[in-house]
Amino acid sequence: MNTEYFKGFSLTAIGVVFLSFDALFIRLIDSESADLLFWRGILLSIIVAIGCKLKSPDEALFRSDWRYIRSTVLFGISSICFVMAINSTSVANVLVIISVQPLFAAFLSWALLGEKSPLVTWAAIVISMFGIAWVLIDSWHGPNLKGDLLALACGLALSSKFVNDRAETKHSMVPSLIGGGLIMALFALFNSDSIMLHGSQWIWTLMLCLVIVPIAFILITLGPKRIPAAEVGMLMLLETVIGPLWVWIFLEIAPNTAALQGGSIVIATLIIHTLIRLKMSRNTVAASRG
Repeated sequence: MNTEYFKGFSLTAIGVVFLSFDALFIRLIDSESADLLFWRGILLSIIVAIGCKLKSPDEALFRSDWRYIRSTVLFGISSICFVMAINSTSVANVLVIISVQPLFAAFLSWALLGEKSPLVTWAAIVISMFGIAWVLIDSWHGPNLKGDLLALACGLALSSKFVNDRAETKHSMVPSLIGGGLIMALFALFNSDSIMLHGSQWIWTLMLCLVIVPIAFILITLGPKRIPAAEVGMLMLLETVIGPLWVWIFLEIAPNTAALQGGSIVIATLIIHTLIRLKMSRNTVAASRG
């Protein structure tokens, strides 16, 4: 078994499960986008900086190379667009639109890195998109154009970050989350009259920004160094499936039949794809040793 591939897959999958709580907590916080973005950015930067220094005391938190700068900016843009999109249109709309990013990641990996995804990955992406489209059948009621476009921008930025990070082989890209958080906070300062939260908003914000978001994006940032960016993007489809379930459980907004059916298609496809890729990896290792 290719242990690096399995490790990359596991890190990414766990990160996506944590990230699936993101939309729920944004709705629970129920604040202006800029207010949440400020605290989300500041708290994320602090937690990641502490984690990086504990793990690698000699590693620089900020670098001037273009790959690091691109990763920082792309993460900041994706986060800003995501929070604003959640507050501008339905959670289902946002997660469904963002789910098209595996196609962007696969194309960018091929165009910029010359990385060819195996046919099974392309097939899995297409089938997963069919599952997402099935979810979309009953979810797309009166979409808000601004929120939908922000969700699309988020998907583009996130897939570009995955491809960019995979090309980096010398340094960890986790510190780029620090700069991305500061970009979010700076954006908020210029777009809010007050950044203060009230009452239970603080509780949900601290849980989201000190636990869920840092763990999710640290793990997701580590994933692309071990598995192709297109597969990282495909794993992100899990958020589209799991995210509405948390809203159902905690806010009692039940998903419709189409959402359950489409989600089942996506999950089954991911499981089958993973089993096939693991078998392909074992065969490759066996052939190289033979």
